[in-house]
Amino acid sequence: MLLLLGAIFAAGLVVLLVSFYRNAETYVMKPVNGHLYSSGVLTGGGNVVDRNGVILSKSGDGERVYNSASAIRKALLHTIGDDHGFIATGVQKTFSSELVGYSVFWGVNTSKTGKGNSLKLTLDANVCAAAYEALTGRKGTVGVYNYKTGEMICMVSTPSFDVNSKPADIAADTSGKYDGVYVNKLLNGLYVPGSVFKVVTAVCALENIPNIRSRAFECTGELKTRGGTVICSEVHGTVTFDQALKYSCNSAFAQIAIELGASRLNSTAKRLGLTSSFTVDRVNTATGIFDVSGTTDADLGWAGIGQYTTMANPFAIMTMMGAVANGGTPVQPYFVESVTNSAGMRTYRGGGDKLSNYMGLTTANALQSILRDTVKTYYGESGLEGLEICAKTGTAEVGKDKTPHAWFAGFSQKSDFPYAFVVVVENGGGGYRAAAPVAAKVLRAISK
Repeated sequence: MLLLLGAIFAAGLVVLLVSFYRNAETYVMKPVNGHLYSSGVLTGGGNVVDRNGVILSKSGDGERVYNSASAIRKALLHTIGDDHGFIATGVQKTFSSELVGYSVFWGVNTSKTGKGNSLKLTLDANVCAAAYEALTGRKGTVGVYNYKTGEMICMVSTPSFDVNSKPADIAADTSGKYDGVYVNKLLNGLYVPGSVFKVVTAVCALENIPNIRSRAFECTGELKTRGGTVICSEVHGTVTFDQALKYSCNSAFAQIAIELGASRLNSTAKRLGLTSSFTVDRVNTATGIFDVSGTTDADLGWAGIGQYTTMANPFAIMTMMGAVANGGTPVQPYFVESVTNSAGMRTYRGGGDKLSNYMGLTTANALQSILRDTVKTYYGESGLEGLEICAKTGTAEVGKDKTPHAWFAGFSQKSDFPYAFVVVVENGGGGYRAAAPVAAKVLRAISK
């Protein structure tokens, strides 16, 4: 009996120790831990800095202290996080144990004086501030990354607020002013993509219709199909495939979508990451929607031009544009460069892994050519001169009597300026009118 009781005790002790080992970090990081928190607010931890070493947040005098510039604090709110951890994507929450220097063997290497590990981002604080200011109070998001290395330079989401003076009326607001204020819309937003999605349909067509670039399509301003009519914004007349993408012809792309069929379009959208979730520095991105099962021809046509029930995540669109720029193979974007402990040793190193081939080199080269010509000869290069920009706009209808969402997504072909980008301005109207100037200001800030 004594041996049996001893065995049970030993087994229970092993279970207890294993439980402590597995859950120790969770226990340590609970807001009731007075060594790290005060009234539920993180006070301990090391510095968070941008790619240039600019301090974004640090600990001092028993509290977290943020950058002195209001524009930077607002621009990086969704990356750094708020004091109470309401923003799930903030590194002060996702990397909290690293910031306080937690080790399962040595405990916590921090105090309210600020000791702990230093976390360095790939983002440029000044570029993010430029993006925030370029949105001029409108809701939306901006993302820019190096499509060769995966380093994100800009990640901004609005609405935002100054963490040093959080508005008291957020919780009680009924006007919609603060809708989505705790959401990082680049990573977790879902939007009707509108004509930006035509790039997906174009990839599918280039890979599945051998003579697509020599075909001609008729646009009378509408396409009548079984199940309904697809409306085009203009009467384009006879257009080639290249011209159809350049002029964003709904009639032509609806015809192409119907010819391709639901199965091929589904497969391409999945391969391009439009219906998948990425894991980016411990944050899972929103999963896009492209469901064309059991649709009529009209529904399939609308889906192929980015309407119907189609929804896209801006991060996925940005990554897809990086794939086009990079010859068909994207490098996954990331924004945490490293974590360095108090002894100067790196305990975490970020990096962008190459993803599986999104498209073939021939397809990528064709799209580069078409999208470059679109900017040069159709949109115009106002504010983008010298950057060799290839891009596609989107004007996404979001309901009757509502102003469309404005998209602008693309990349630079310059070898010394390898950046892909996405801009979404909620209810901004025309994609080129509302979103392109934001992209121009941000890219100019990077090129300085």
